[in-house]
Amino acid sequence: MKRLLTTLIILLLVIVAGLTALVVLINPNDFRGYIVQQVQKKSGYQLVLQDDLRWHVWPKLSILTGQVSLTAQDAKKPAIVAENMRLDVELLPLLSHQLAVKEVMLKGAVLRLTPDSQPQKEAEMPIAPENDGHYPTAGGNQAWKLDIAKIRVEDSLLIWQLNDHSQLNVRDIDLLLERSGQNDVNIHLHSKINKNQQELAFDLKGNLDISGYPQRLLADINTLEYQLQGVGLPPAGIKGTGHATMKYQASPQSISLQKIALTTNNESELKGDVVVSLKDKPQYFIKLASSKLDLDNLFGWDVLPDNNPQGKNDYRVENNSLKPVIATSVSPLSNYDLTFLQGFDADISLTADKLIYQGMNIDHFDLEAVNKDGITKTSKLTGNVFGGYFELPTVINATVTPAIFHAKPRLQQVEIKPLLTALALPSIFSGQLNIDGDLSGEGYDEYAISHYWRGDLNIDLENTRMEGLNISQLIRQSFSRITDQVSLPENADNFTEAKKMSVSGKLERGEFNINKLAATSGVLNIQGQGKVNLLKQNIDVALWVQLTQGWGKQNEFVYRLAQLKIPLRFYGGWDNLQYTLNVESVLRDELQQKAKKSIKDWLGK
Repeated sequence: MKRLLTTLIILLLVIVAGLTALVVLINPNDFRGYIVQQVQKKSGYQLVLQDDLRWHVWPKLSILTGQVSLTAQDAKKPAIVAENMRLDVELLPLLSHQLAVKEVMLKGAVLRLTPDSQPQKEAEMPIAPENDGHYPTAGGNQAWKLDIAKIRVEDSLLIWQLNDHSQLNVRDIDLLLERSGQNDVNIHLHSKINKNQQELAFDLKGNLDISGYPQRLLADINTLEYQLQGVGLPPAGIKGTGHATMKYQASPQSISLQKIALTTNNESELKGDVVVSLKDKPQYFIKLASSKLDLDNLFGWDVLPDNNPQGKNDYRVENNSLKPVIATSVSPLSNYDLTFLQGFDADISLTADKLIYQGMNIDHFDLEAVNKDGITKTSKLTGNVFGGYFELPTVINATVTPAIFHAKPRLQQVEIKPLLTALALPSIFSGQLNIDGDLSGEGYDEYAISHYWRGDLNIDLENTRMEGLNISQLIRQSFSRITDQVSLPENADNFTEAKKMSVSGKLERGEFNINKLAATSGVLNIQGQGKVNLLKQNIDVALWVQLTQGWGKQNEFVYRLAQLKIPLRFYGGWDNLQYTLNVESVLRDELQQKAKKSIKDWLGK
């Protein structure tokens, strides 16, 4: 045991003596010129070491220096500026004039990807800086050999200027590049990106193929963990994992992400490819697919509030001739500024087996859109929702402010009751809904649609039921009060049914003018026209109702009533619907017609 301890102490003393001799006999500044020369020869960048190099022997044998910078040929600003640099070197290669650098560490660096930091002209074969004879040269048998195994960047910042009006700051960069082969590098990157009061923090690990550098880089991102937080996002943010394959190409400059597979904390997922062509005007080619995409959970969106509290379906119908006062609203149209769409072109495809938006479960969602010069054309926006199918092709003109939208909505066999609930509208109707429209206007949100959009709408309903009002019962009750020729209704159903109902009209800045309304059922036929104000949620509709059955008696008077078109007017708020039905006028007209007929018959005889 004593011999072993003695041997270890001797070895330790030899190592300490060797390091001391190294520090005394070898000046680290002897490597200075060669390092500068090799950097310029291999990359075309000028390395500037502001301070002298010095040894640091514990806990690693290292060469330290102060501020360093790396500048491209004729660039106005350095591409990299670091507060200090550390080179961890191996001891034994130094004895044979080899500089084996195990690790290069830059701390507090600022990396610039801006026009000012790029080369200003095509670089030819770089010329090494002149040697003053103090430092070893690259020629001869005694030339130092530079070998770097690992590069580390800590607490650093990347400034990436995308264009004249957009700049991306990547903060708190912790980067480790470790060579695993001649052209293979392992990468571990942790950083944060801040933009528009939102922060994206991510941590990725992968492998780099540098065989084509600097013209091409390939990276397999094996693991990715991310979290997006900030304004407009849920408190916990959006976080998840993923992996992808990245390719960078210098000419023409482009970045592509292939075999993307992202998952989020709400079980949503995305797969596909993204290609970005980095021209003066970037071009994006995006093709993504998902088995489930829950936007409500992903972005913390609440389902639209129900503006129809419990009990509001039982509309109270009052006989009142007064109309409510309609107020007007004003919207800041300057908010609908989408001119940023002029800054890039894009071709987007997104499919989802299930998309959840505002509480609506949309199956087989399919989106295809192209943006060019600020004109965005959505050629396909389709899906299945509430038992039916919808299409919403749209054109957005973002070259003006406010942006102008042109949409042609089409719905087929959509259950209307859950749709009204999802849109926070009174769900007094049920049945299948069909819509064919052509609408346009400024803006894109609910406020803009209800205030500024205009166009044609054709609405068809099948097997529909209107809750809260039985029109047939209302008419029979009114007639039974003034004549015994009809019977009081026996049932007390509080709804009106129609096999088919069609409405056509024009939307004009929040007011829907009904040009034609028609409904048919087994007991009545209805025609009408009027107005529906979407802003104040009130209506004023004039109907002509032909009650063909259900009078309770069979006589000539009932026969005559069954042929009449009885005027019935509904107006007022959706939650306080009112009506006017002048039965006396109808009977008076009927008696006049009957008297005229009797006189005519008498004169004829």
